[in-house]
Amino acid sequence: MHIGNRRLAAASAIAAVAALAVAPQPASASSHQPCTVVKHGNTKGVTKIGGATATVGADGIKLTTTTTSDADKVSWQDSIKPVPANTITELSYETIKLDSAGPNVNDAALPAYHVYVKTPQGAGTLVYEPYWSPGVNNPPRNLRIEWDVLKGKLWTPSENVIAGLPKTAGGPATKTFAQVVAENPKMTVTGIGFGLGTYNRGVEAVLDEQRIATKKSCSDHQWSTGFQNGPWWPSWLRRS
Repeated sequence: MHIGNRRLAAASAIAAVAALAVAPQPASASSHQPCTVVKHGNTKGVTKIGGATATVGADGIKLTTTTTSDADKVSWQDSIKPVPANTITELSYETIKLDSAGPNVNDAALPAYHVYVKTPQGAGTLVYEPYWSPGVNNPPRNLRIEWDVLKGKLWTPSENVIAGLPKTAGGPATKTFAQVVAENPKMTVTGIGFGLGTYNRGVEAVLDEQRIATKKSCSDHQWSTGFQNGPWWPSWLRRS
């Protein structure tokens, strides 16, 4: 699968980000445990609202919203067998921001990482957005960056479900995953997903390699047109 080489590409992007004095808090490629690759060759399971689009490319799934509507939204969710939240060792994903600055383009927005959880109070969602990571603000464009969700701050759209984390509409993100787990010791993780929108106009971004790992297992969700027809090769290798 040449996954290690894809991560080296991400590491190169991280170095370029550092030169821009931006701190995206990427996960270290060397920290990844062996993962089961979950292959997605199409947009099955992706929900689109309004003018939002989702298109699988060679190295990820491209997500877009229009510049004319705040209602556009595109999302995906994958359910897993519930696991205790305190056993999670990795939550990460990679993105490339492709849009250009201009009228009605949200310079800060990238697809969010969604963590679906359950507490004694019910089901809820934890949301990670790179924008809320210290030192990021507007993520750099045209760089493939790996984001370490466990090091970032989270917010929730769920009301009266997650202790210590009140419902908000888009943030601010105030607590890390570890802090949330400490205040919700019985919390389980029931799935992961991504979302872009609402109120994120004019965004064009690629998402790939969405990972979740526990002490015992790891899943790496990858999107590529290469999964449709035989062996998959990363785009950087096909260009060489």
